Amino acid sequence: MDIHQFKLGMRKLASGVSLITTIADGKRHGLVATAVSSVTGEPPSLLICVNRTASAHDHIDRSGIYCVNVLSEAAQSVAARFSSTVDREKRFDKGEWRELKTGAPALVGSLVSFDCEVRHALPYQSHTIFIAEIVATKIWENDSSPLVYLDGRYRQIVVEPDIAMTA
Repeated sequence: MDIHQFKLGMRKLASGVSLITTIADGKRHGLVATAVSSVTGEPPSLLICVNRTASAHDHIDRSGIYCVNVLSEAAQSVAARFSSTVDREKRFDKGEWRELKTGAPALVGSLVSFDCEVRHALPYQSHTIFIAEIVATKIWENDSSPLVYLDGRYRQIVVEPDIAMTA
């Protein structure tokens, strides 16, 4: 398998952008992720894939909680802030943050925040797959389109109004 071809191919897979947050030892941590997926509806659960070298990885592993904040196009600057290693300690200075159930930070104004408790952590090569039950959900009042990552950049999509099909 040619790893370069694999990476080029994966750049063609458009993905929603989420901000994964946690709190450990009284400090907030977070990272931007596109590797987020639902697992089951009963019980409601999500998985995230986090590189073990990511600054938030060990904090998620230790705390056993995380919040998946699905970002809107208006949150591109927040995504850029959390993607940078510069001023890591100031990542939470911008935006309004609330707690749902676990204490992990939920970003007000994101499209939705899923507050999660880890049930399984599965190591695989360079990453850990964290599978968690959703213990609280907050759908924020936000009419923006979702932020999407495609071909190495953030993209915006246009959501067309529903148009009824007539025969």
